[in-house]
Amino acid sequence: MWPTLAIWLCTSRCNLACRHCYVAGRFKGAELTTEEALKMVDELADLGVVHVSFTGGEPLLRPDIFEIAKRAVQDGLKVSFTTNAILIDERVAKAMRSLDAFAFVGLDGPDREVCDAIRGPGAWRRAIKGLSELRSYGVEFSVIMTISSMTYKLGRKHVLFCEALGASEAVLLPLIPAGRAAREGRALMPNPGQVAECMSGVEEAVEEIGYRACVWCAPFVADLVKSKRIYVFGCSDRVMDISPQGDVLFCDTLDFRVANVREGVEEAWRKYEAFRDQFLANRRPDEMEPCRSCPIRDFCQGGCLARAILLEGDLRAPDPLCPRASGLSAGG
Repeated sequence: MWPTLAIWLCTSRCNLACRHCYVAGRFKGAELTTEEALKMVDELADLGVVHVSFTGGEPLLRPDIFEIAKRAVQDGLKVSFTTNAILIDERVAKAMRSLDAFAFVGLDGPDREVCDAIRGPGAWRRAIKGLSELRSYGVEFSVIMTISSMTYKLGRKHVLFCEALGASEAVLLPLIPAGRAAREGRALMPNPGQVAECMSGVEEAVEEIGYRACVWCAPFVADLVKSKRIYVFGCSDRVMDISPQGDVLFCDTLDFRVANVREGVEEAWRKYEAFRDQFLANRRPDEMEPCRSCPIRDFCQGGCLARAILLEGDLRAPDPLCPRASGLSAGG
């Protein structure tokens, strides 16, 4: 089965030093050149990929990013940018609009002081300015809040804030302790009860105002919420994660490099599939309690494998942020 989505961490360079960054310090070596990136995009399209997500680091720091994105669009692909929005000015917003691109903007909630404490002084104000440019030029966007020990109380406010900004949806992502976030230790990690509290506020807000929220990298949240206005993404086996150097990663938060697109995208994907099948052969948390009796076990499949490895050191463990797995009730 071929991939449908490619997530390319196109550079590890960034103009911020966010405390929860999962990329910082993990990638060394020469990043893909413009020519190599254009070839990769062509091959992704030939393979049947329909969407390329340009992320980082800060993707807008690559001077060739719009040349590469334009090629993707010419190949029939949809494109999106995951950005801190600080570099978004009139020129950038116009370029995104010309590509019919979508923007995912990391902001970490509506509280300026909290956001700046995580991302650095002035980050909140500069991101708001960038969002204003996107809105002015009709670029659709969503705002991402990482759920951490500093932001978990802001779930409701995040939803209301996103709606007021004109975002398409509110996105939430419980922290994954890789990169700089790992060096923070457990200081920023939320606990299962805090994740449940955050999602309770999100659910209350989306129902109140008739809005939409999405949750990434935490399929167990489907056991916590009932609202059909909250879409919980599971882990997909049709996503190709690619490092700045072209390595195909088992997961973009884990340092398992299984192939490289420089040898050809199709060949790299075949190697990825073989690695994935072997690696996951013994991951069966759904065969043990509490996963075995969980009503969403087939969808969740034990939750985020990266957190299980990074926090528990155990491939077979359930997601440590899952309230059910931690002994709390499904409602937190």
